[in-house]
Amino acid sequence: MDTVKARIQGNATVVTIPKSFDVKPGTEYRFSQGKSGVLTLTPTKKVPSTIEELFKDWHGEYRMPDDLKGWQNAKPVGEELW
Repeated sequence: MDTVKARIQGNATVVTIPKSFDVKPGTEYRFSQGKSGVLTLTPTKKVPSTIEELFKDWHGEYRMPDDLKGWQNAKPVGEELW
């Protein structure tokens, strides 16, 4: 079992994950704290390890995500660059 120490970095408290856990950089986690103070990190999604895995569900056609459709025809309101 590895022991790590929490430290302050900017406005965050940081705990380093030892390399022996083989966590891939960029992996996203959901963080929770139990009643007894136990901290749990749960991966939110798997990080693709190959380009094939990254694009496995892509069929050659770009589909705009629903949450971006409202921006498609938006006009600048300030000093945005176009």
